[in-house]
Amino acid sequence: MNANSWYMSMILSIFIAVLAFVFGTKVFGYDTQQQAREVGIFIGLWAPTFGALGIRAQLNNKS
Repeated sequence: MNANSWYMSMILSIFIAVLAFVFGTKVFGYDTQQQAREVGIFIGLWAPTFGALGIRAQLNNKS
């Protein structure tokens, strides 16, 4: 994958994490607000990983 795809994945994971954290019981149908927040935090932790993979892809393209 190229760097832009990784960066787009990063932005998408942040968007989904905010949706799950704030509106998880209504949008995704979680039973409790606590469960929705835990899933939101879990998905939100993917963003730094995708960002690091995007930087790696950029550095690999330069060399």
